Amino acid sequence: MAEVKIENLGSEGDGIGRIDGKPIYVTGALPGETVRISGPGPHFATSEILTPSKERQSPPCPHFSTCGGCTFQHASLPMLLQWKRAEVALAFKKAGIDVAVDETFASAPSSRRRVTFSARRDGKGVLLGFKERGSDNLVTLQTCTILLPELAAQISPLRAIASTMLRGNEEIQISINACDNGMDLDFTLPQQPSETMTASFVRAMAKSPYLRGCVNGESVIEKEKPLVTFGRAHVALPPANFIQAVAAVETEMARLVCDHLRPSKRVADLFCGGGTFALRLAERSSVHAVEWKDDMLKALQAASGPAKLKEITVERRNLHDLPLTVADLKPFDGLCLDPPRAGAEDQVIQIAKTNLRRIAYVSCNPGTLARDSRHLIDGGFRLKRVVPLDQFVYSPHIEVVALFEKKPSKGARSIFR
Repeated sequence: MAEVKIENLGSEGDGIGRIDGKPIYVTGALPGETVRISGPGPHFATSEILTPSKERQSPPCPHFSTCGGCTFQHASLPMLLQWKRAEVALAFKKAGIDVAVDETFASAPSSRRRVTFSARRDGKGVLLGFKERGSDNLVTLQTCTILLPELAAQISPLRAIASTMLRGNEEIQISINACDNGMDLDFTLPQQPSETMTASFVRAMAKSPYLRGCVNGESVIEKEKPLVTFGRAHVALPPANFIQAVAAVETEMARLVCDHLRPSKRVADLFCGGGTFALRLAERSSVHAVEWKDDMLKALQAASGPAKLKEITVERRNLHDLPLTVADLKPFDGLCLDPPRAGAEDQVIQIAKTNLRRIAYVSCNPGTLARDSRHLIDGGFRLKRVVPLDQFVYSPHIEVVALFEKKPSKGARSIFR
C-alpha cells in the first residue's frame, strides 16, 4: 500500500495527492495528512491515517462509515466553511473573474427540514435510508444527525407507511418536508400503485401524524394543507413541491436579495417557484413572477392576497426554452433569478443586454453561476458581492448569492426617474 501526502480537497470532497506526479483522489483524507491508500485508482480508499490533520474530528453520526448521505463528518465545520469559500473563489477565477468572496454563511447541524430517503424490501423487512457512496447498497438508518430532530424521529415510523408502497424488489423514494404546521410526504414509485396498495396507504396515513401523502406527484390523502411562510405570506404547498432545505439559510438568502433590490420599484423574479423571494420582494416592490409549474404560481397568487402585498403578476413560462427577451425585461429595474443547477445561460445572455439597475442571482452551482456572471460582467454589470452559504452541511454542495449593479449609460433615460 502506497503512502501519500494529501495536498488539498477536490470538488467532490476527496483528498488529492500525487503518485509519480499524477493526481489521485483519496476518499476520507484531509489536506495535510499522510495516509496509506488501497483500492483501484485513480480513486482510492484511506486504509490508514499516518499523520492526521488537526481539523480531523470524530464523526457525530454512527452511520458515517457506511452511509453516503454525508461526505465530510470527519472534518471540522470551520475547515469546511473555508473550503467552500475557496471553491466559490476558484469557480470565479476559472471564469476570469477576480472577486472578493464573503465568509461562508454557516447553518447548524440538525437543521435540515427537507430530505429524500430510498426504501426497498429485504428478507428482514423494510430498508430505509441513503445509498452507500458509489454503490447501490442501501444503508438503513436508525438516526440522522443532519436533520431537524422532529424529522429524524420519523425514520422508524416511516417504514410502516413505506411498506404499503413496496412490491417485489422495487426501490422507491420518499421525500419528507417539515412545514410550519407538520410533515408532508411525497412518494416516487417506478409505476403507479395498485388499488390495494393505495387503500393500504390511505389507512396507514389516516393513523399517522402526517398532513398529506402524495404518490408520483398526486395528492392521495390530505388532512390539512402543508404551509410554509415566506415573509408575511403563508403558502399552501402543492404536491411535489420545493422548499429550501434549511430555513435559516433561506432567510439569509432572502435578506441578501431583498436588501439589494430594495431600491427597485418593479422587479422580475425568474424561476420563482412558490414565491420564496417574490412574496418577500412584494412587501416593497411590484413583482412579476415567472415559473413553468402552474401549481406553484397558483399557490403564490393565493398567498399574496391575504398578505396585503404590492402587485404581483405571474407568467407561466419555460425560461430554458423561451427566455425573456430584452424587450420583455425593459419595464423592470430589478431582477432576481434562482435557476436549477444547470444555470440559465440563454436567459442571462438576454439579461446582460438590458439596462437593469440591480440583479440578485441565487445559485446552487458555483460553476454555472461563474459562467453566467461572466456574461453579465461583459454586458456592463458590476459584480458587487458574492456570498456562499452552507445549506447542505457536511456535503460538498454550495449555495451562492451574487449581487450585481449597472449604472445607466450616458444619455439613457429611465422610466423610474
